[in-house]
This record gives sequence, C-alpha cells and structure tokens, in this order.
Amino acid sequence: MEKGVSKIQIVALLWIMSIASSSFALRVVQKILGNNALGQSWKLNHLVVDPDTDIVYVGAVNRIFQLDANLSMINEVITGPKNDSTKCPPPTVLTECDYDKHLSDNYNKILVIHNTGMKNKLITCGSLYQGACETRNLFNITRGNEYYTGDEVSVYAVAANQPHASTVGFIGPGPLDGGQQVLYVAATYTGNVIDDVVKSYRDKVPAISSRSLRRNRFAFAYKSQPPQDDSSSIHVKQEVRSRYLVQYVTGFSSGVYSYFLTVQPESTDDGPSRQKVSKIIHICQQDRLYYSYADMPIQCISGLDVFNIVKATTIIKPGKILRQNLNLNHDDEILVGLFTRLTENGTLDSAVCMYTMKQIRAKLLENIKKCYQGVESVSGGGYLQKGQCQSSPVLFSDDDYLCNRDLPSFANIVGTVPVISEAGVVYQNMILTAVGLTTTTEFSVAFVGTSNGHLKKIVLEDLSKMREYEDFVVDNNSEINQDMHFDSSGKHVFVMSQQKITKVKVENCGQHNSCSNCLSNMDPFCGWCALEKRCTLRSHCPQPSIDRWLSGPPNQCIVISDVSPRTASVTEHVQLYLTVSSLPQESNYTCVFVELGWSSPAKKWNFGVHCITPKVSMLGLSLGSTGSMKVSLALNSSETGKLFVTQSFVFYDCSSFKSCSECTNNNWMCDWCIYENRCIYNTTTCSHDRISSRNRYSGAGRRGAIHCPKIDVDKTGPVYLPENVGKTVVIKGVNFPFLNPGQQGYQCVMKVKGRTYTTTGHLIDQSNIRCDIESNNYPIQGGFFNASFSVFWGNNILLETNKDFHVTIYQCGDLADGDCSLCRNLAVTHSQLQCNWCDGQCKYNTFCQNNEPETCPAPQVLHVHPVTGPVEGGTQVNITGRNLGSVFADIRKAVTIAGIPCKPIEELYNPSKWIICRLGRSERGPLAGPVMIKLRQEVQYPYMFHYQDPSVLGVYPRLGPRSGGSLMTICGSDMDTGNSVTASIDYNNFVCKTPGIVPGMENRQSNLAVHLYFDRQRRQAQETFTYVADPTIKSIHPLETFASGGRLLTVTGTGFNAIQQPMMYAIYLNDTQINDLRTTHKTTCTSRNATTLVCPSPSLPDILNQPRQIRYQRSLSVFTAALAFQMDSVESVRNLSGYFPGIDNELVYYPDPEVYKFTEENGIKTFKGEVLIFEGNRLNIAAGKEDLQVLIGRKKCNITNLSANQIYCTPPRDQPKGLDESGMEKNNILPAVIVKVGNLNFIVGRIQYDVPERVKFPDEVIAGIAAAGGFLFLVIILILIIYRRQSTKAERIYRKMQIQLDNLESNVRNECKQAFAELQTDMTDLTGDLENSGIPFWDYPSYTFKVLFPGLPDHVILHPPLQMNGSLKFTEQGLHYFYQLLNNKYFLLNFIHTLENQRSFTIRDKANVASLLIMIYQDNMEYATDILKSLLNELVEKSVASKHPKLMLRRTESVVEKLLTNWLSLCLYRYLKDSAGSSLFMLYKAIKLQVEKGPVDQIAGDARYSLAEDRLLREKIEPKTVTLNIETDTETVQCKVLDCDTITQVKEKICDMLLRNIPFSQRPCVQDLDLDWRKGAVGMETLQDEDSSTEKVDGWKRLNTLQHFRVYDGANMVLLKRHHTLKSPNGSLDATMMSVTSSSPIVRTESDSGTKVWHLVKHHDDAQISEIFLNRLLVTKGTLQKYIEDFFRVILMATPNMPPVIKYLFDFLDEAAQKNGLTDPDVVHTWKCNSLPLRFWVNIIKNPDFVFDIHKPSIVDASLSVVAQTFMDSCSTSELKLGKDSPSSKLLFAKDINNYRKMVEKYFKDIHDLPAVSDQEMNSYLAEVSRMYSGRFYKSSALTELYSYVTKYANELMYSLDTDSTARRMQLLERLGQVITAIEGPSSKVAYV
Repeated sequence: MEKGVSKIQIVALLWIMSIASSSFALRVVQKILGNNALGQSWKLNHLVVDPDTDIVYVGAVNRIFQLDANLSMINEVITGPKNDSTKCPPPTVLTECDYDKHLSDNYNKILVIHNTGMKNKLITCGSLYQGACETRNLFNITRGNEYYTGDEVSVYAVAANQPHASTVGFIGPGPLDGGQQVLYVAATYTGNVIDDVVKSYRDKVPAISSRSLRRNRFAFAYKSQPPQDDSSSIHVKQEVRSRYLVQYVTGFSSGVYSYFLTVQPESTDDGPSRQKVSKIIHICQQDRLYYSYADMPIQCISGLDVFNIVKATTIIKPGKILRQNLNLNHDDEILVGLFTRLTENGTLDSAVCMYTMKQIRAKLLENIKKCYQGVESVSGGGYLQKGQCQSSPVLFSDDDYLCNRDLPSFANIVGTVPVISEAGVVYQNMILTAVGLTTTTEFSVAFVGTSNGHLKKIVLEDLSKMREYEDFVVDNNSEINQDMHFDSSGKHVFVMSQQKITKVKVENCGQHNSCSNCLSNMDPFCGWCALEKRCTLRSHCPQPSIDRWLSGPPNQCIVISDVSPRTASVTEHVQLYLTVSSLPQESNYTCVFVELGWSSPAKKWNFGVHCITPKVSMLGLSLGSTGSMKVSLALNSSETGKLFVTQSFVFYDCSSFKSCSECTNNNWMCDWCIYENRCIYNTTTCSHDRISSRNRYSGAGRRGAIHCPKIDVDKTGPVYLPENVGKTVVIKGVNFPFLNPGQQGYQCVMKVKGRTYTTTGHLIDQSNIRCDIESNNYPIQGGFFNASFSVFWGNNILLETNKDFHVTIYQCGDLADGDCSLCRNLAVTHSQLQCNWCDGQCKYNTFCQNNEPETCPAPQVLHVHPVTGPVEGGTQVNITGRNLGSVFADIRKAVTIAGIPCKPIEELYNPSKWIICRLGRSERGPLAGPVMIKLRQEVQYPYMFHYQDPSVLGVYPRLGPRSGGSLMTICGSDMDTGNSVTASIDYNNFVCKTPGIVPGMENRQSNLAVHLYFDRQRRQAQETFTYVADPTIKSIHPLETFASGGRLLTVTGTGFNAIQQPMMYAIYLNDTQINDLRTTHKTTCTSRNATTLVCPSPSLPDILNQPRQIRYQRSLSVFTAALAFQMDSVESVRNLSGYFPGIDNELVYYPDPEVYKFTEENGIKTFKGEVLIFEGNRLNIAAGKEDLQVLIGRKKCNITNLSANQIYCTPPRDQPKGLDESGMEKNNILPAVIVKVGNLNFIVGRIQYDVPERVKFPDEVIAGIAAAGGFLFLVIILILIIYRRQSTKAERIYRKMQIQLDNLESNVRNECKQAFAELQTDMTDLTGDLENSGIPFWDYPSYTFKVLFPGLPDHVILHPPLQMNGSLKFTEQGLHYFYQLLNNKYFLLNFIHTLENQRSFTIRDKANVASLLIMIYQDNMEYATDILKSLLNELVEKSVASKHPKLMLRRTESVVEKLLTNWLSLCLYRYLKDSAGSSLFMLYKAIKLQVEKGPVDQIAGDARYSLAEDRLLREKIEPKTVTLNIETDTETVQCKVLDCDTITQVKEKICDMLLRNIPFSQRPCVQDLDLDWRKGAVGMETLQDEDSSTEKVDGWKRLNTLQHFRVYDGANMVLLKRHHTLKSPNGSLDATMMSVTSSSPIVRTESDSGTKVWHLVKHHDDAQISEIFLNRLLVTKGTLQKYIEDFFRVILMATPNMPPVIKYLFDFLDEAAQKNGLTDPDVVHTWKCNSLPLRFWVNIIKNPDFVFDIHKPSIVDASLSVVAQTFMDSCSTSELKLGKDSPSSKLLFAKDINNYRKMVEKYFKDIHDLPAVSDQEMNSYLAEVSRMYSGRFYKSSALTELYSYVTKYANELMYSLDTDSTARRMQLLERLGQVITAIEGPSSKVAYV
C-alpha cells in the first residue's frame, strides 16, 4: 500500500464507505472469524445453530467458535495444528507409532448438535487422528471429551482425514429400539495412496455408516456377533475404491428414511472421458445392516441442457401455495437442489431444481423393483458388493421394498433410471453453492448463496417455476459455504463465507416507504399494512385481514383515484366525493386537510367516501401571491389514528388576483367584474359587465383573458420623448371600456424619478387612446431615461398591459457629451432621436436656429500606448482622444506614426473616443517620430514614438528540471519594446517560469535556444538553456518532529542543484470534513549540494496542535502527515508515495516539548557545579542533542546529555554578560537562559555564577611569617598548604553533595513520571487490544462457582450422583421431597438455626451451607431474598441487644453473613460485567504491568515495584531491558524482557504478549513450552531455568537468567510446545517448574543434596537496611494511584443504572435500625460498610480472578490486598492513628484516606436520596437474575450435600421440630421423616465422579 497521502485518502474513503453502507449495517450483523491479531488466517468449514438458544457454533481449520445470537464471541477452542501422521492412530491409543509426525492443520469435517433432552452435546470431527471425533459442552465448548480410543480403527476413525476429502454427517433416528438417534456419516475414501500403512487404516473406514451416540459413542450403531461381524455400514468394493472416489455433498432425514447426495464417476472404468454424475442414496432408518441401501441418478435439466453436478440441497415442508400447486399433503416434503454444468466454452452455469420426496421415493421404488424382477444390472453397480437379483413371487408392500431389513440378496441396489426435474431458474456463468429454505405466510422461499459472496432470494412457485426477487451482497468475492441456518424465530438466516459469519434479516420490509414500492418488489415476506401505512411482515400488522394487509401486485394498493371536484374556493363549503380503491369497510374514517389542521367526518358511498371542505377564509390563512394553496387531503382511520392514504387538493382565493388576465386565465372558477375591477368567485354581485373564467363551460357572455381590456405595447411601438418638448402619443390595445355616467375619464401617467406627470387621455375607440404629453423639464441625467407609463380610467382603474410599458426620455446634449463627432454619429445611427450639431452643441432639431450643418472642431489626441514598438511593426497602438471621427470611414487612412501608416482596426474603433491601429514596418530600422492624425485638420501627439530593435543577451538560470517551473531572469537592451513580451524555450512559450518538456522534445534537452517575442517579433538570446532530470528523493531523516516544527530534516536524493528554491510542506487530512486534504505552510530548504537538502520541519496549524484533535498512538498524542516538496513544477516530489513508493515520507508529529522555568526565587538560578540541568517534558521524543540550543546571554551552553525530562549542558567557564533592551551586553545584568528547540524558544530564567571567594591572607600575617625566621618558613608554608586544601575540599564536598541531593530528588520525581508515562503507554495498548477482544469475563456459571466455592477446582455440584454397585443412595424422589421441604420457609429457618446452635458446626460448615442454599435457589432468587431478609432481621435484633452493634456483618460468624455475600455476588454480576468490571480489570492490569517492569524474584516472590512492604525487593538491582524477536508462524514480533528474568519469567511475558487476547484458561501452560534461541548458523539452544551450566556455590544454586546465557538485544527466539512434560504421581505438573507468577512463591530444596535455590536474593539475607528502598513504594503508589482512584470513583458512584439491590439493602438496614430504636448514625454507616463494601467489594478486589479469566501472581495479590485494606480504611468512621511503627500500607495512603471517606459518605447519601425501590421492581430484577441460571450445576448434588447435615444432626433437628408448636402444627417433623425414609436405604451408596 502506498504511504503518505494515499493512506490518508484511504482512511477518508473508508469512512465515507462506512456511512454509505449504513443500510447494509441495519440488515446484517457480521463477524470475521478467519484471522486473528497475530496475522494467522484459516478457512471456515461448518456452521450449526442451536434451535433452542440461537447460539452459533462454527467449525474452522484449527478452530471451533461459540458465538451468541448477535455473533459476539463466547468461546474459542484451538484444535490445531498438532503433530499427526496418516500412518498413526490417535495419540491416546496405547499402540506406539514409529512413523514421523509433523504439524498438521485440523480441518473441521463434522459439526452437529446432539439434543438428548438432558445434556446436549456439540459433536465435532476433524481431519486429524484418522478423522476422530470429540463431544463438547453446548454451554461451554472449552469443556469436552475426546473419543480417540477403540478396539478397532473404525471405532475412532469416523471422518475423512485429508483436508479436501468430503465428509457429511447428520443426526437422525437409527435402527435401535425406540428410534434412538444415531450419527449418519459418509466419508470419501482417503487410502488412494501407494503407502500400505495408510491403506491399512483407511480400508477399515466405511463409505457410509451409522454411528452410536450412546455410551459406545461413535462405534457402529449395530454390529452383529462373530463370525458374521456385519455392521450398520457399507464399503466401496476394495478393488475399485482407490480409483472410484465418491464426493459426498449433503445428507438429511425424511420420514423413516435417510438420504445422501453425492457426485461420483459415471462408471468404475478409469478412463479420461469418464463423466461425473449426481446420485441420491436411500437408507431405511430401521435397517441395521444397510440391506435397504439404494441409489439412483438425480438430474436437473433445462431444455436439452443437463446440470449434472449437485452442489447443495435441503428439504422443507412447503408453504400453502406451493403445496396446492404440487398437490401435496401437509406432511409431504420437497427437496430443492443446486446444480451446475460445464458449458462448451468452459464456463459454469447453474440451475435450481425442485423435487417432491414422493417423486423421489416413487422413482427409487421403480429401480428397486427391477431387482425383484430379476434385473441383475441394478445390483452393485460395479462399486458395491453385488447381490442376487431374482424374480420373486412374493408380493411386498411399497414400504417393504423401500425398507429391506432382512434380504441381503436384494441389497446394494444401484438404480439406472434417474429422477428428473425441470430447472425453475438458470444462471449463466455463475456457481450456486448454498441453499436454505423457509416459509412465510403462504409462500416457500429459497435463500441461495453464490461463489462470489452474494445471497439470492427466490420464491418457489411451482415445480419448474421460480422467481428471484432480491440479490444481496454478503461478502463480496468470497464463496458462500453450504451450511446455512435460520434462527429459532425464522427472522434471520446465518450465512457463512470463507472467513465471515453473517446474520442476515430474511426481509427488509422497512426500506419501502410506500405501498407501490412495497408490493412492486414482490417480496413474499412483505405486505402493506394499509391502515398502519407501513411495509411489514403479516404478523406485525394488527388485524391482518385481507383488506388490511395487502400483498401481491401493486394494483392492490389503497389509493384515492379521484376527488370530485378537484378544487374549491376558500369562501365556500364544498362536498367532496373521494373514489378510493380497496378501502377496508370495517373502519370509520375522517377527511384530514393536513396543512390546514382541519378535518371532517367521512361517510361512505358506493366508490369511497365523501366529506365537506372547510371555509379556508375563516381560518385566517394567507394563500400568497399565487392565489392558491395545494394541501394534502388524507384519510384517517379510527383504528390506528394514522393518515394512511393521501391525495393532493387545491384551494384558491379569487380575490388575490388583481388583474383581469390573472383572474380569467387560470385553473380556477374566477370571474372578473370589469367596472368593479375585482376578481370574485360568485359573479352575481357584479353590477355591469363581467368576463368569465376560461374554465366555465356553461352560461352566456365573454370567457377568457382575450376579452380583458389591455394595452398592446408591441403595437404601440417605442415612444421617444425629448426633454422640454410636448408630444402626442397614441396608445393601441383591445377592449378599452366605454365610460359609464359619473365615471372619470382616461388619464395618462408617467413617473420619472419619483415624480408623477399626469395628462388627459382621450378614448378614440376600443383600440386606441390618445395621450397629449406636455413639454417638461425632466430631472434626468446621462442622456437616456426609461420612464414608466400607465393609463388609468374610471375610478382610478389601471389599464392592463401585455408587458412593461416605458417612454424613453432623452437629451441630445448629454448623449453627445459635447462631442461633435458623437452627435454626428447619433444622427446616423439613431435618426429617430432627431439630434443635430448646431450652435456649437448637440440639440434637438427644433431647437436649432440654423438648419445648416456645422463643421466639427479639430480632433484631440489625449494618450497613446505604447510609445515603442519593434522595427518589424505589428504592434497594436491605442490612441484615445476627442472628435476622432464620427464613422470608421473618417479615420480609415488618417493615422501615421513616425511617418509610417498605422492601419486602424474597424471592429475595435469607438467613434470619436479611441482608435486602435496596427503599426507598420520601419524600413529604416530604429527611428523616432510623431503620432499624426489627419481628419479635417492634422494633429500631432506631443510625445515621440520610437521604433526599437531589442536584443537579448543572457539568461539565468541556465539549467532547470524537465518538469519546468524554474523562474528565469532574461537580460538585454530595449526590453520595454511593444505591448506584450513573451518568451519560449525551443519555441515553447512561457511567461516567467520555464515550461516542462513537451512531446517531441525528449531528444532535445540541452543547449536549447531561448527566444523573446516583442509583439510577436522574435529575438534569440545569446545563451542557451538545458533541461536536466527532475530531482528525486531517496530518503528523509529523521521522521519525527514536534508540533511547532523547525527540526532540521536531512533529505537525500539527486538533482537538487537544478532547483532555485526548494521548499518542504506536509499534507494532512482535515478531521472536520470528509476527504478534505490540506497542507501546512512551506519551509525553505537549504541545498548543501546536488544530493543533500536540509529542511526545517513545517509546523502544524494551531487547530491541529490540540489534544482533542489528535489521534492517539500508544500513550502519546501524535499526528501523522505526509511530507511533500515544492521544487519548481516538478510533480513527482509533491506526491512521494505515488512516485517513490519505497520512500517513507510519513512525518510523525509529537506534542511540543516543554522546558520548565527555573523554580528559584525570581527565576534566578545560582550555578554552583559543573553541569547545568534543565527540567522539562517530552524533550527527546522528537529531538536529539543537535536539535537543541542553550544560550546564556549570547554564549552557548554545550549540551552533553539529553533525556525525556532533562537537559544537561556545560556552561561557559565565566559568567556571560546579560543583554539590555537594545541587545547590548552589560556587566550589571544577569544573562538570560534561553532554550531553543526548532521554532520554539523557552526563556527559563536568569543565571548567576556562585564564585567562591579566594582565601586571602593579610599583609601583616605575611610580614610576621617572614620575620619568624627561615627555619620556620617551610613549616608555615606546609601548614598553609594543608589548610588551603582542607578548606577548598570541604567546599567541594559540600557542593558535590548538594548536586547529588538535587539529582536524587530530580531522579525520584522523574522515575515516577517516567513510570507513569510508560504504564500509560502499555495501558493504551491494552485498551486497543480490549476493543478487539473484550475483557475476559468469566461467564455467569463460572463466576458463580468461584464466588460460592473459592479455591476449589472441583465440587460435587458439578457432577450427577452415579450408581455404585447397582444401587443409588439418594433417590430422585427423596431429594424432591427434601427440596419441597426446604421450600417451606419456617422449616428452612429452623434448619439453619438448629445447625448454628451446634458446637461442631464450624465456620467452614456455615459458609458451605450458605453456598449450597444459594446454589439450590439460584433459579428462585425471590425466595432466597425472603430467607435472607428474615435472617438479617434476626441478626439485627441480636446485634442491637449486644454491647457492640457495629460488629454486625464484620465477620462470617453465621450463615446469614455468608449468605449475604453470596446474594450480593450473584445480584451484582451484571453490574460488574457492564459497568464496574472494566475499571477493576484496568487496575489489575496496571498493577501487573507495573510489577513486571522491574525485577521480580522468582523464588522469594519479591519485586522492585510493589505496594506491599513485605513483598519489596531489598536489593539494588539495575536490570537491562532486552528486546527479543519472537518468531511465530506468520510474523516476527518483539517482546521486551529484563536480562535478570529467569527463563520461566521470559516465557510468561512472551505468552502474555502473544496470547494477550486469549483468556488465561485457554492458554498453554508455560511448563509445556520450550524457549529456543536461534543463533543463526550456530544452531538452536533451548533455554531452561536449570541445566548443566547452572551456577552452584556454597550449597546454593542460582536459577538461569537471560544474563546467564548472554542473550543480547534483538536475539531471535521461538516458543515451542514441549514434547514431554514430567508429571508428578498425582498427575499434576512438577512443582519445581512453577514460577512466582503462580499463586504463591516457591522455596525449594533438593532433597538429594540439600542444595538451596535462589534467583535474585538468597532468602536468608536480611541484613540490608530496608528503609532506604521504601521510596519504591512511593514510586509504585504514585504510578498506580490514578487507576486506584478511577476504580473507587466507579464503585462509589450512585447512578441511575445501579442495580436496585443496593438501594434495597441500604433502605432495609435503615428501616431495621429505625425499627429497633437505633439512633447512632455511625452504627448504620458501619452496617452499610460491612455489607456491600466489606462483604462484596473487598472480596472482589482481592480476588479479581473470580470475575475475570486471568492469572493472579502472588506479588499482584499482595498489592491488591493493600488496595483492599485502603478501601476498608476509607469506610471506617474512626480516625486513623498513625505513627512511625504503623504498617507502611496504611502510611502509604494516609493523606488520601480523608478524600476516599468523603466519597463513601457521599455515595451513601446519594443512595439514601434515591427514590425507594418498590417490591415489584425488586422482584423484577431478581427474576432477571434467576433467569441467568444456566443449569450447568446439578441441583440434586447440592441437595445431597445439604442433606448430609440432616444426617449428621438428625436428632437435634427432630428435637427442634418436635418442641416447636408451629412446626408441630405444620407437621414438619412428619415431613422430615418422610424425606429420611425416602432417601436412606440399607444398601444405598453414592459415588461422585
């Protein structure tokens, strides 16, 4: 895949596709099972669905999956690869196998569910171990039994043992008494090899057999006694079986028969032309020895084409329509098969055929009878043992023929007459692979899968008539597997492709939003629920009668086909008649005008309903300018209240039309009153003439708009009105009305810029009006003005016009703008204006005093451009001025430039204003001359025009990339010549930048001529230009930077010397918009040479430099962008991933580093040592030492070391000078310290050197010494030297210690930060893994067992009571009586009290009884809760009466306390799984990951990182991190370990990494694995904890570590399964191989020599002072505190989804305290703490392995205990008194306890404030908990165990019942006696297995 931009685009594209496929997601649930996170992939083989639970089971290569109904993973079992050989029996067979074995994949061959009614099983058979089988628990497939043993091969060899050899298995009634179910198996022969050993095994495996599902599981269902030794099986003849291979396609049971479909050779001849034929095999289920075996060909034909290869079949009882069409009974079945054929052109066509089972059995009967008629050709067929067909006079019934159980002579019938059916549908060039059948309403539907991943839906209408109505893509281009199953509701079908399971809805009715769409699709599942107005299943439609749920063709839809009338006036009530087809008659309806919010009752008439319209005018609605409103007229059903059918209807308002044409020329019934000038619906109010609507077809009078009075603007023509001139205008039109007496006359109105000018109009006739317009001085400017013109008549009635009517007012003077030539031009081009030049100006003709034409003034030239041109001419010269001619003829030859004619261009001439002429050629070369224009007079432009001869001298640069884009500078003389200048290279034009190579120039790339064109006149440069190859990019390094950019990146490549200014930028995807690629700003690169660039990294836009916008990668917020370059016009460097796919151009942006300011006062740091240390964050994540610069003043501080949190640099020897505001150096200013990281500048403060004062002796001391004498001089000098050295040494030691203390404090702080950052990284990775695999919660039964019976691997409740010595001690009847007696609440309470009163009834017994009771009533939690409440009430009364009521529930001293723990545990399981469990799991993982980051002593169990002081490693061990390359089957992954780790610890860490998504119980044990070090050519070394190289000193043996073996960083390792594992006599693994990650650490001694073993610390070494290592506790606590507090916050938060049991329990305790008169709030607080936090949460915190399928090492257990103790302290109300002798676990969280206590108090208060939980809500929740009971535990065994206490304390119990009056009244003693009598017998013994 391409990198960079393409990756970003792909992400955006996938996001778009995910939105577009939302409709797909609504229809399907899909699960990918064919690969895993390790890159392993496998093919899915089989699928089966439990019809009771809808649990899905999938058999794949090396895997068995268990999924819930929504395809969420429940369990996964790895079944391979395993060491196997086709020459060997299964590994559990006692016979040794001397043949080599190799790792072989296990292909699932059989996957079926065996429903026994008691313990249902999943039967799986694979290709390994000769095709042996297993049974697995349906609820937990990880629990299973292998059936790999047997006296004969045929007992365990069931399926084919080759990957692609076919096997078909299904369960059906067998030949044994009672129709016991058997497994029917057909398997292809796999002994067709040369090897005789393989043959010896496979020859014993039958082709078809019936296998027992009883205790002798998978043996033949029936086997006769020797010597016959016959069995319920059949073999292909030995002499042909190797070449006559039968492919078994499918199998099924129908009636009392079982069938197989096969594809097999047409004959036993081994020839190249041998064809394939499909057959159906028939076996009678009551036939023990397969005498009833018969087969015959089955064919599917279409015309002359025979589809001879069957691909899949299935059977079903057809729906009503198909059953009637086929004339079948209710119990008759049909077979639908998919067939293919090879066409002449080599393609495969497919067909679907249908057969009735009656038809198949009739044809079988015909073939069978031939044998009884003596036709021997039907016996054996050449591949089965031949019988003895003979004529038989005995008359048999048809059933006798079909079920031959006693006559071997007539066995093995191979029919020759085929059963044939005509194809119902044929598909060309397509392979059909899977079929599933279902029925709906009255139809039969086939779901057909294809080889390209499609699912077709086909309606079966008749034997050879089928109709496809939908094609649905399930998994594009992935073949659909033959196994296809429907869920129990029939609403979904499970479809399996090569690597995916898809759950598809059988219908998609909801996609259709109209009846026509719903029915036109012809989906048999869907129909239109008419009154509900939705497309739905029939079952989802209320009262789906024939007229309420419509199916079939679309013409059945309910529609309003007609509304009469179709429109209505807003002023009237109108009776509407609606014609409605298919309207249900059994309902009442209302007409609803939707937009109006108005309805009226609808009454039925013969063709529908009728109802009244509203008077819309009374509703206060406006119809707008259109005068009409289209509304929805709908029918509402009284049954559903829905508008189920709609038609449009129009209301109109005549009064909204303001003109006659609008009124009469529309679709409504509106008339126009001429003299009233209004449009009305009812014209009876018109006083005079009216014009009727064109829609009225009755009555006399004028009708339509043609009769409307109207001015015809076109006939009137344009009207020009000179200013200050009066004019008469005749207005033309039609139907001008005559005036009635009293009416005003016509008026002509003209509006000019807000002023109105009115004149009187005169009606000449009905077609002409005369308007006499007076002269006016109109307020206009600019020459022309279009004034609106209107005519009014009568009472100010506007006369309508056919278009806008304007009068053009003009002024000749303004039009000519004082220009004589323009005025003359108007006289020529607009003669109707009558403008003329007279009296020195442009006037209207009548204003001229002299009618003689005047001569125009001389022309004026105002501007000429350009004033230069090439001597060749051709330049277009633009001359502007005044009076430059009135027509083109005036100036045709009027222009000369420098005496040379310039030819005017006519199409560019603007009269009088400008002339554009083309310059002529100068024959005299360069010259200068005037621009002359000669019209009436000759005028000259004052500036000279220059003819020039430009020359081109040089160009720069002289080379550039082939793609062009180089900015070129061209030098020369007279470069300003002409209008335009263009350039070209080798005649390829360019303006500023060089062009790229064009086709035809490939061979001309160097020394190319550069041309300049001056107004198309060419000049050639003296220098040439050369194209060089486009630059290439080879590498970019480094590829990490920070968000603000500026880090120098080195770019290597070629051709950089041809680029003038290379620039770098980054391309990123805008998160806010789809597929929106954006770029950063560009940075300028520096070219070192032709092959190297140095570019500063571009900075991210501010909006992206925010944590919320940046995607997460590990624990750091990073953003990835693709680097690109701008190098002239080179396209390839703009898309590196496209043009240079091998280049890594993805630049990773990390958050900006931070450099903290000096923390000293005023930011001034005193420098005392040799090194200056800066604190920061993320300093080296994306920068090295070379990327940082530290300045002190203007001098550099030499950086010596850089870590993530610190910069070390050596400052200048002398303190640099500071800088003032102007930047000048000053001695009296402390220098500022600036750290530069790319574009970032950090001013961290100022620095002051601490210079020690030198020791200076006074002058008098020196003089005294000199006077003392020479002999003392040396002594004094020696003393001074010693003094000087001692004083400076003390100073140095002080400074050194100060630096060490500062560094120690910094290091501790940094270690805590670093540890937290690393843990965050790993936890982020863990979160990503959990998104894929989920948290490994135990299922409810496993969780229940672990909570109720902690620490027990097994218990009697897991097994049923089995008979021993032929008798059963505990009878089912007796246990049933005992269970009924326990259901008596009074007896159960008495039973518990009696047991608790016995001294021998221990605490363990109390816990056991409480657990057994919860186990027994796990499915009746309401009763268990009732018992618990009664016992708690008694306990409260007892506690209140005691001296210490706070102690209630603190210890398990009674059954009720343990019962409460168990009750809470079961009731809160769902809460754990949905809410609180995730934070607990994160806490566990955080502790485990943190512990494993440091050394852990495998023997002593101590660790560097621990919360528990007693588990703290008290040694200074500095381990080195070693990265191992772990080789797997598909890839090599890296795993980080420590060099001090033992080999067992390394294996555990590798397993944790490789198998992180696999629950712990499903992982292999590390003791079963070997770690091999692959040393290349040296070979492989197996690493072990102990071997011959193990160190032994003074009776101590040290475990081997990686350091011992000298394993280096990057070593290649492989983890292999150990072939032989030593086991102890009891079958468990050798305890000496266990690691510290087991539940307890190991201390072992070799008994033979007394040698003791150690790892990191010898366990008797305790001389080390432990207190110096207590800071490790602080580091660990600081690292983990976030996760501890997160967990506390989750479990101490009262939310709406909190289980009601918590509120119910706390309210119960509040009420009990109030009832017993207890007023101390601390007591109730303590009770609540002792109940939920202590009895549940503390237990869960200490034992997360109760909730999750994980492993809890001892060191993790110790840290969890500290967390649990902290939680307990948080619940206490008494103050903690801590001192120096207090446990470190309490001191560690001493400061946090108060905050945690506040959380607890708030939690209790919030719960108290919640609404009370009603008994109904509580019982509803308890019922949900009860329904979670899975039945996995044997209640009878729990009752048996509980009954043992009855036996033990029988006398005491009877005495208690006998002395209790209530018990006597209830006859409980007698009932107990009945139980004892029923259970205890003289010979009863019980064994548990």
